[in-house]
Amino acid sequence: MIFGPAMIPMVWFFGKMIYGEYFKRPPVWGGYEPDPLPEVTYYDSICSVKYPDILKACEDIKVYGDLAIMSCDPYRRRSNFLTGYFPKTPSGSVYLWDYVQDTEPVPIDFGPEFGELRPQGVYGVYLPNADGSKSEKVLRIFITNASRFNASVEVFDYTYATGSLTKVVSLQNPEILLDPVSVAPISSTKVFISNTLGYPYRPLLGALEFISGIPFGTLGYMDFTDLTNITSKSVGASTIPIGMEYVDDVLYVASFEYGLYGYKLYFPPPDVDPEEVKVNKSLGIMHFYPGERFYRTPYMPTHTSYSKELGGIVITALPSYWAEFKAWSSGRKAPSWAGLFVDRVNEDGGQLIVSDSVSAGLKVSDRKWQTIFWDKTGSHFSGLKSMAVENGRRFGVSPHEAGVLVCTTNGLEPVEVPAEPTVEIPLDFSQSKERQQQKDKLEHIYLVKDEL
Repeated sequence: MIFGPAMIPMVWFFGKMIYGEYFKRPPVWGGYEPDPLPEVTYYDSICSVKYPDILKACEDIKVYGDLAIMSCDPYRRRSNFLTGYFPKTPSGSVYLWDYVQDTEPVPIDFGPEFGELRPQGVYGVYLPNADGSKSEKVLRIFITNASRFNASVEVFDYTYATGSLTKVVSLQNPEILLDPVSVAPISSTKVFISNTLGYPYRPLLGALEFISGIPFGTLGYMDFTDLTNITSKSVGASTIPIGMEYVDDVLYVASFEYGLYGYKLYFPPPDVDPEEVKVNKSLGIMHFYPGERFYRTPYMPTHTSYSKELGGIVITALPSYWAEFKAWSSGRKAPSWAGLFVDRVNEDGGQLIVSDSVSAGLKVSDRKWQTIFWDKTGSHFSGLKSMAVENGRRFGVSPHEAGVLVCTTNGLEPVEVPAEPTVEIPLDFSQSKERQQQKDKLEHIYLVKDEL
């Protein structure tokens, strides 16, 4: 049989595609549109785009108090599909914006000797007071820099009272930081990092990763509690892990190829005998349980952010991969969508199902998404990549648009989750060591299980 050997990869490829289409990845074909939102009709009175002359091709946005942090790189379109950025391409910028006073966004000064800056994900963590009590006076800012020769995570401290910015450390490790795209701090000195490996210097790998589902992306962990002895660790691999979020001891990873994954971080109580920790590795300083939860998304997810106002994770996703490709290649408009991840239970412990038509193509147990922004044609704001929701406003940025999108929540109804139907899904994250060993290899992610 002439085509016999060639049939094996072909069957694998199409079988995986069909399986993923209906069970394990966002619907690439036959997706459903969300329910209409007020901005579809009243966009001009609800939304506006600010500072388009300053903010160009922004990737990520986070909001803390009165401060918005935005990473932008207007030189992305100068990159080459085969080699990434051309030599001597100007660097991008990270901006701080007091949106309450509505003062002009100010770029962070990285210094003349810094080198290339390719800013991706940004994040902030409030520093506690000296006595350990909570405080919102100083914000520690994390910035991923996907530079080709000096990839790093830049860390600054921002003081609200004075507006001053102080450099803390530049985290660098070529084995952990490859093409860092997002960060998820679990404290002011401990942080998880994701690398996509497809942008900005290996775009062909990104296309191959999307088609095959092979996890070229990586997850790393860094601890700089002691600045004289910074520790780093690779904790696994994932398929295009663009977004990350840490909420209630769970690390959420948004895989563009598949959906949202949740991994429980186990912290042993302080009174555990150190000798017992050595004997039982599951009681390590911090244990990373693999394959705990999977949440299929209606579209292909990108960046995430936690909204204190909504009490949940906001996720941005691309409704159309083809439209996104055309937006990059020819500047055409791409649809925009953002939703709230609603993971709630009823009195009996069963999962509540969100009644939003955007999830109609998903299994009932995966219908956890409440649309909070929708632009079907991208005519208002094309290719939304990141959205943050705080203080009665929705903030969005896109690499295809100039400026920052700001929409009020006027007309945006509070999330309503019906009591019926329910799906009984236990929320207990604990699992036996036997089951843990059986989950060594997952389709989308491979994790080492030793303690961090």
